[in-house]
Amino acid sequence: MMNARPLAGRITTWIAIAMTLAGVSLSAFAGGAREADTRNQGEVAQIEVVDQWDRTVRISGPVERVVVMEWEGLVAKTMRLLGVDEAIIGVDNYAARQSFRRHLVPAIGEATDIGSAWTGINYERLVSLRPDVVFLESWQDTEENRAMHATEVQRIEDLGIPVVVLVSPSNFAQPTLDRAWEHISIVGDVFQRPEEALRVVTAIEQRIDLVRERTQDIAPEDQVNVVLFATTNYAMGVQSVQSYMLTEVVNANNLMRSGTFVPISEEQLLSLNPDVLVVLGHDGYLDPDLIFAGANMGLNWGNLQQLPAIAERRVVSLGYEEWRATIENAVGLLKIAKAVYPDRFADIDLEQEELRLYQEIYGMSESQARQAAQLQLWIDPSGFVE
Repeated sequence: MMNARPLAGRITTWIAIAMTLAGVSLSAFAGGAREADTRNQGEVAQIEVVDQWDRTVRISGPVERVVVMEWEGLVAKTMRLLGVDEAIIGVDNYAARQSFRRHLVPAIGEATDIGSAWTGINYERLVSLRPDVVFLESWQDTEENRAMHATEVQRIEDLGIPVVVLVSPSNFAQPTLDRAWEHISIVGDVFQRPEEALRVVTAIEQRIDLVRERTQDIAPEDQVNVVLFATTNYAMGVQSVQSYMLTEVVNANNLMRSGTFVPISEEQLLSLNPDVLVVLGHDGYLDPDLIFAGANMGLNWGNLQQLPAIAERRVVSLGYEEWRATIENAVGLLKIAKAVYPDRFADIDLEQEELRLYQEIYGMSESQARQAAQLQLWIDPSGFVE
C-alpha cells in the first residue's frame, strides 16, 4: 500500500488560501508564461523533488529535455500552462496518437515516440534523446503491475536518467482529486515554479466547486443511482477516482460497490438498473444516439433498450479526456451533474462552459476551443467491436 504523502494535505491547504483571492484566471498566464519568466535557470545546480513513490529524486538543472509517459495527461498539460512544454522531446505512444492532447500541447506532435511503460519502452530510443528527466505515471492496481513499473524505473535510472514516478489516482487506498493535483505540483517543483502550479490547481478547483456548491445538500435518500460505464465493457467501481468524483463532488450513488475497472455484462447492467448511465470515454467517445439506436459497440445496446436510463434518455457521454482526473474533468463533472440533477443545473449551458474552460485556462481562441471540444469526441478504432 502506498504511504500517505504530506503533499496531498498541503495542496488542500494551498487551495483554501488561494481561493480567498479574487478571480483567478489563467488566460494571460497560459499565453504569456514564457515571456514572464525572467529567472536564470542556468543557475540551478540540482533540483530535488519527492515523487509519488515517496522517493527523493535528484535532477541536474536546468531541466530542458523531458520525456513524458502518463495516463492522465497532467504533466504535459501543466508544462504547457507553465510555458515549458517545448522541453518535451519524448512521449509514450498513447499520447503520440491522441489528437486531443496534440492540439492542447503541440509539442507532443513533435516529440519522439518512445513506446509505452505499459507495453514496452524503447530504451535505445530513450537514451538517444538524452533527457534530463523522465516522468512516468504508474498504473499499479496489482503487485505484478507495480513490479513491472519498478523494473522499468530501475532500468532507466541505471542508464543515468532520473525518473519522477507518478501514480494513477485510482491506485491509492483512498482515491481523491488531491492525488491527481499532486502531479501538477510535482511538475511545478521540477521546473522551480510551485506558485504557478498552484494557480493551475486553483483554477480547476474553482470550476469543480460550481458542481460541489449545488449538490452538497442532497440527502442520502435523494441521491440518484448511477453506473459509470467505461467503454468497452467495464464499469468503474468504488476504488476508482471516477467513483470519488461521482460520490463526493456530484453527490450521487455509484451502484458498482467494489473494484476499479470491473467487467460488466448486459445482464449485470440490467440487474443494476441505474437511474442514469454515464458513459466514460475510456476507448473513445460513444455517442448516446448510438446507444439509443441499439448499436453493438462494446455491449449490444439493442438488448438494453428496456433499461430505464436508456428508455428515459438519461444517458450522458463524456469525451476522451473529460472522464479522467485531469483539467477537463471540470467540464465532465458538469455534464454528469446536469444529467443526474437536471433541475439544479438547468441554467448551465454546457457548450459555453466547455469553451470557457479552453479559453480561460489554455488561452485559446474561440475557434481553437471549438476544435478542442470536437477532438474530445475521438474514438479509438480498435476499442469498439461492431
